[in-house]
Amino acid sequence: MRITNNTMNNTFLNNLNKNLRKMMKAQEQATTGKAVSRPSDNPLLVGKILSMKDNIQQNEQYNTNINNALGWVKTQDTALNDAGKTMNQIRDNIIYGANGSLSETDRLAIRDEVVESIGELKDILNTNFDGRYIFAGQKTDKPPFIEEEIFESPGVSFDPKKFELTYNGNDKNIKREIAQGVTIELRTDGGDITKIEGGEDLGNFLNEVVKALESGDQKELDKLSGEHLDKADKFIDKLLQTRSKIGATHNRLEAAEERNKSENINLSGVLSEKEDVDLAESYMNYIMMTTAYQSSLSMGAKILQPSLMDYLR
Repeated sequence: MRITNNTMNNTFLNNLNKNLRKMMKAQEQATTGKAVSRPSDNPLLVGKILSMKDNIQQNEQYNTNINNALGWVKTQDTALNDAGKTMNQIRDNIIYGANGSLSETDRLAIRDEVVESIGELKDILNTNFDGRYIFAGQKTDKPPFIEEEIFESPGVSFDPKKFELTYNGNDKNIKREIAQGVTIELRTDGGDITKIEGGEDLGNFLNEVVKALESGDQKELDKLSGEHLDKADKFIDKLLQTRSKIGATHNRLEAAEERNKSENINLSGVLSEKEDVDLAESYMNYIMMTTAYQSSLSMGAKILQPSLMDYLR
């Protein structure tokens, strides 16, 4: 087969372009530190890398959800701890107020302390985290508890029926997704937290306590040391039970956070193995490809024969 100069030229140029592409790829890997820069480099590898990045991004969102939930339950625990202290103050005042030998002035002073404690309790139960109320069910944009005060100054009589701590949230807890297919429920139903066995509501109970202290009637005062004191203990126990459940949720979230961090480290390691190149090896490869390309240029100068134009010059 006759080999013409044109054939030699085309073969040389094809090989030269191949070496140039290899050199450019080696240069790109050395400068970016990545094995591939576009899907056409290695479609299968690029698909795996994109999938790994999606998994890492999803895991980071789960971590955000976990951290948000942890902040939420920590705030809830602090609020319930304060609510428990306030309820114990109310309990103490129930005991003091049950003393039949108290003067009307002293009894009304105790009533005023209870009223102040109710206001404090309302503020605690209306605690918010990151602008959202933590005991409002899923209606987190509005304060869940309201308290209506009728009297204007201590010692002035008021209508107990109009004095009430009312829950305006809903009975739905908030859920957070903390892993693939795994959700956790945050106890945000303030109506459940403030209700004891038998369905009695905290607002109604406190209203009855204030009513008894206001009336001064002996039968009402006897209720203070009897059923009202018993109910106060039940409401305090309910707060403790809720704190215990929230504590269990906190522990589960911390365990989920540790797993999430471990998974992210593993995923990042696998991604690095697939995506990143050994920089030292990549640099050496670039030097080799550059040398090969320069050698091709040098060899081409010897292979390509002079043309007729060279002789004419």
